[in-house]
Amino acid sequence: MRRTLLGLVAAVAVAASTTLVAAPAQAAAKPVTIKTISNKSIDWYGTALVKPSFTKAKKVKVLKKAMTIHQGGKVLRKNRTAVKLKPGTYRVTTKVTYKYKGKKRATVKKQRLVVKQGRCATVQNLRSLKVDPAFSPDVIGDSIANTARKLHSRGSGESYTPDKLIAQLEALKVLLGDEMPEIVVLIDEAIAEVKALQAKGVTVLEDRTYQGCGKQDIDVYATFANGELIMAEDDSDLMMMSGARAALAAAR
Repeated sequence: MRRTLLGLVAAVAVAASTTLVAAPAQAAAKPVTIKTISNKSIDWYGTALVKPSFTKAKKVKVLKKAMTIHQGGKVLRKNRTAVKLKPGTYRVTTKVTYKYKGKKRATVKKQRLVVKQGRCATVQNLRSLKVDPAFSPDVIGDSIANTARKLHSRGSGESYTPDKLIAQLEALKVLLGDEMPEIVVLIDEAIAEVKALQAKGVTVLEDRTYQGCGKQDIDVYATFANGELIMAEDDSDLMMMSGARAALAAAR
């Protein structure tokens, strides 16, 4: 009987303690919460756009939002609402000033931000290429390996002989016939261009395509003669390419 009474007392004590323990109070929602800015990748022009990111409660009036960017102990940008950054590692301080329930307040967040360039090319990378369009002995264009290094990827493509390309162009002339005489003129120019390269000792031509950075869907197109860069252009350049280049592109 004693054990039963002791057990009953213990059970009552446990129940009482459970009842008396107060439920933890939920933390009050903050009027403004600054979010961590995700790491960025650059676009075709070599930069990434960075903006403050935050959430706010109802009846909060945001007075000011600004970022200060540090790198290597130096202040690069101060009190900016948006900034474009090149590849690198930065320290970002975001400050949001707001008014809530009649009072002016501010919240601050510091973070590390990394801006990267992946296996893609920028317009600056394209402009850094050394091209020998005439396949001249006095000029040495970039090799396939150097081009891959400058454009940050190996690219993809195919190689062919001048004779094979000339045969394709001749077949294209026959196919078009008299229906498109202006295109036939361009094809003749292209054939002359290929034969000129052949006369200078070119035995192998190779086309390669490299992905451009960003969401603009831009690619870089390169042509090599005996492994030397003789042409490099992006999608926008294709709109202004020479007649011979246009015919070569059509044949390939």
